[in-house]
Amino acid sequence: MQTESISDFGGIQWELMGIMFFAWLIVYFALWKGITQARKFVYFCALFPYFLLVVLLVRGLTLPGAVTGISFYLTPNMTKLSETTVWKDAGTQVFYSYGVGFGALIALGSHNKFNHNCFRDAFVMCFINGSTSILAGFVVFSILGYMSVVANKSIADIVKPGVGLAFQAYPEVASKLPLKQLWAFLFFLMITILGLDSQVCMMEGLFTAIEDVFPSVLRKYKKISLGVTCLLFFIIGIPMVSYAGAYWLTLFDAYGASGIALLFVVFFEVIGLSWGFGADNVRSALNEMIGLSLSRVWNVVWKIISPTVIAMLFFSCVVKYKPLKYPTGEDYPLWAEIFGFFLSSCSMIVIPFYALYFLFVAKNDVPLKQKLSQGLHPRLQVRNCNATAFAREEEMDFIDSERKMIPS
Repeated sequence: MQTESISDFGGIQWELMGIMFFAWLIVYFALWKGITQARKFVYFCALFPYFLLVVLLVRGLTLPGAVTGISFYLTPNMTKLSETTVWKDAGTQVFYSYGVGFGALIALGSHNKFNHNCFRDAFVMCFINGSTSILAGFVVFSILGYMSVVANKSIADIVKPGVGLAFQAYPEVASKLPLKQLWAFLFFLMITILGLDSQVCMMEGLFTAIEDVFPSVLRKYKKISLGVTCLLFFIIGIPMVSYAGAYWLTLFDAYGASGIALLFVVFFEVIGLSWGFGADNVRSALNEMIGLSLSRVWNVVWKIISPTVIAMLFFSCVVKYKPLKYPTGEDYPLWAEIFGFFLSSCSMIVIPFYALYFLFVAKNDVPLKQKLSQGLHPRLQVRNCNATAFAREEEMDFIDSERKMIPS
């Protein structure tokens, strides 16, 4: 039973806590064995949801009210374009669904061969990801149209805000299929697989970054360090399996994994790549790796258009900030809002703090002007560590050698 506010913890739901522990155990073993060792399972995780989505779509389209739901889905509401929250949510969803700004793509890409066509992969991923979102939208709204007919309500009244939309629509259509228990099981299996897939990828990005900073320790004691990391995140997730868990999930989602924090990190990621490393160097690197010659138009996209759009989204979110609200319309308590800003600052503050550390603490024998130049334009080179089989060991040696070039 859900509590009435985030302040009322309500105790732990022990069955959910056990499931969460089991999920983190799976993540631990997946990362311990390595992503490359689980390729067949990854292929299954990627393809199985499409099979289920197609089945649910076919059934959803045969239900009464499906046309009404799809019409609602495809009819744009232009007045919403003036609302900042719409742009913020849309931008955040794009970054999240494509994995931009979380480090997962960089970590997974590090397992590829040097001459792997990452440019092609980027376009294929964008097309498939966008197409999947559109397909899922048809499934959901065909079902919502049916639910609106049954309840004799408008679709806008049927849809509830929050993260539970999929749990409204998909089980409803699954119950209309033959062997409904089987399809319900397959649906929740799909949700579990997708959740674990995202969880493993996010943790791979995080742990790879930590491992690159402390390679001598973490590579030697990987089982222990990985276990401690997973245990820490399990503990952080305990409030979400309480009876106030839905409120905590909304709080973490709004402040910790989206919004201004994500936009801030992505902005500096683009600036670091296009201005720090250099857009010309990015094009040269792609040419050396896969023989692709890109137009200088990409320089404009990377150096001007992308940072400008992200900065506009960021400042509009800051200027038109609105506190979180309960489903009843009441605001979250002040302490929860402060904690939310703390969550956002945990990822944002790392960038300016490391810049100050690099300039004023690291190796005082190096002139400030020289350190500023090295920080803004790092001396990095693209090297083929192993053209036939890109090995993680050699990648780490390359990272170590490059780190020695920069004062620390």
